Amino acid sequence: MTNQTSNARVTLPGTDYHDEAIFELERKTIFHRVWYCVGRVDALQPGDRQVVDIAGESVLIVCDRELNLYAHANVCRHRGAQLCAESGPGPKGSITCPYHAFSYAMDGRMIATPNVDPAELDRSELSLWKITLETWQGFIFVSLAADPPPLLEWFGSHPDTSPLQFARHEMASLRSGRRTVSEVDANWKILVENYMECLHCPKVHPELVDVVPFYRDGSVTDVTRADGGVALLAGGTGFTPGGQSSLPTLRSMTASDVEDYFGLAVFPNLMLDITGTCIMATMLHPRSAGHTTVVTEYLFDPDVVDAPGFDPSPVVDFNELVGRQDYEVCEMVQRGVRSSRFTHGVLAEKDSLITEVNVRYLSERAG
Repeated sequence: MTNQTSNARVTLPGTDYHDEAIFELERKTIFHRVWYCVGRVDALQPGDRQVVDIAGESVLIVCDRELNLYAHANVCRHRGAQLCAESGPGPKGSITCPYHAFSYAMDGRMIATPNVDPAELDRSELSLWKITLETWQGFIFVSLAADPPPLLEWFGSHPDTSPLQFARHEMASLRSGRRTVSEVDANWKILVENYMECLHCPKVHPELVDVVPFYRDGSVTDVTRADGGVALLAGGTGFTPGGQSSLPTLRSMTASDVEDYFGLAVFPNLMLDITGTCIMATMLHPRSAGHTTVVTEYLFDPDVVDAPGFDPSPVVDFNELVGRQDYEVCEMVQRGVRSSRFTHGVLAEKDSLITEVNVRYLSERAG
């Protein structure tokens, strides 16, 4: 190692970003063990089914008539058929296997076995396999672990990345005004690392640094502030070209909140971007070592969404522009780290948050 890099911190090994064996390890030790954000409560109505792939494990989330949510392994107890192939509406009182029509109550109890005498099977022993589900601020989290800690306890065990600091925004009362999905040919950790630094911002995001001038020197956190926020340009109110928005500010925002931007990555797959007029919630869904599905929900006050002429396009289009710029460079990194010469990269001082998230990642991966 040369003198120029002898004091530098290093990235994860190159293979950690593209080796399918590493991804298989992550499936077992991270995605199938920790709390994982799968969506928003407001997206589900009675009878709705939401099918979520958690790093290769299919989970079925259902909503009953009383708006109670349940999560089950998406597999029938009879012969292993997948219960639901895709998300959508369904009967409000039961889940029926498309293979032999065995049926289950929404809470997972087996309730019908057509053409099979009930005496042949002990239905009480054949409920769907339960997946632990909790909600926080309108977000749905699930854990595939056998006995996970309570969600709030898990948040509290990592205070630096805990979203509890944003509970005052009462996000459960917000509603999605737009949802976008992007397919990115990059490892999920590359996307997280990109989010954790802004050395790339002046080059990659000229529109963003116009709205957040603080990012012009490559810094991502303002060390003069204790709240983690950074200021928008003078007079700015949100993430739009020029920083102006005609949308009303969120009811939870203080006068100073409106002038600031806050961002937080909640390990392993949720990112929150908070502005005066919109909260953007982005979920990463890893599909393989080299591909990630990115889902973003744009959250507004319900009366804003219901108002005649509601149009979130300026906010959505600006954020999606920044997202596309990020995805392009992340895919470039994904191609580069496959080089046999890339044993690891180096991290500068302004990359310090990457160091922190990688320490967390390695700790979780070690179990």
